[in-house]
Amino acid sequence: MFNNIFLKTLRDKRKTFLWWTIGILFLSIWYNIMYKTIEGVGLSGMNKMMESEFMQGFLGGVYDLSTPEGWLSTELLPLLGPIIFIVFGVSFASSEITGEEKEGTLNLLLSGPISRSRFFLQKFFAMTVDISGLGGVFWISNIIGTSAAGMKLSYLSLAEVSFSLVFLGLTFGSLVLALGGLTSKRGIGIGSASTIAVVSYLLNSMSQIVEELKPLRPASVFHYYDGAEVLKNGINFADIGILLGGILVLLTIGLYGFQYRDIGT
Repeated sequence: MFNNIFLKTLRDKRKTFLWWTIGILFLSIWYNIMYKTIEGVGLSGMNKMMESEFMQGFLGGVYDLSTPEGWLSTELLPLLGPIIFIVFGVSFASSEITGEEKEGTLNLLLSGPISRSRFFLQKFFAMTVDISGLGGVFWISNIIGTSAAGMKLSYLSLAEVSFSLVFLGLTFGSLVLALGGLTSKRGIGIGSASTIAVVSYLLNSMSQIVEELKPLRPASVFHYYDGAEVLKNGINFADIGILLGGILVLLTIGLYGFQYRDIGT
C-alpha cells in the first residue's frame, strides 16, 4: 500500500496544489492586467521615487514602471514570485518528514518494504514535481496576463523566469527536507529557511547601494535567481548550476542524516 511514496505524496497534496494554482493564476493575471490601468498616466513622479536609495535597496535596482519589464520587475519578480515559491517549498518539505513524524505516521510508512533512502528520495521527487508544476502555472498565468494587458513580452523570457523560480523554491524546499532528515524538530527547518530567505534577500538588494556589501552578494541565494535580470537578458545557466549544486548537496546531507538518525514515535 505504501510502496510508492512518490504517488501517495502527490495524491495527498493534490488539493493543496489546486489552491496554490488558483492563487497564482489570480495574482499573476491581476497584477499584469493592472499594467493596463497605468498606461497614459504620468509616471515621472513614481519613477523618480524608484530612483531613491531606499527603493533601490528594497527592490534591488531601478526600474521604469512605464515598461512591461519594469512593471514586472517592481514587485512580481523580486518579491511576490519568490515568496510564493519559497513558502510553497518550505511548507511542502516541512510536512513530509518532520510533519509526518510528529503526527506518528512516519513509522507506519517506513514499516513497509521500502528503505529510508527510497522514502526520502521519493519525497524529494514529489516536491520537485509539485514545484515544477507551479512553475508551469506561473508561466501560463503570466502569458495570459501579459497578453491581456498588451505587454508583448517574450513567452520564452517568461518561461526562463518561471524556471528560475522553480530552482529558488527547490533550494529552500531542499534545505527544509535536509534538516528534516537530520533532526525531528520541524521548527528548525522552517525557522532556518525563513531566516536565510530574509537575510539573502536583503543582502542581495542592499548590496546595490551599500558598497561594503557587494563582496558578500554571492553568498545570497537571490543573487543566483534575480528574476528581473533573467527577464531582461535571459537565463544564466551558471547561476542555475550553482543552485542545482546546492540542491544536490542538501539532498545528500538530508539523505545521509535520515538513514542513520532515530525516528521518533
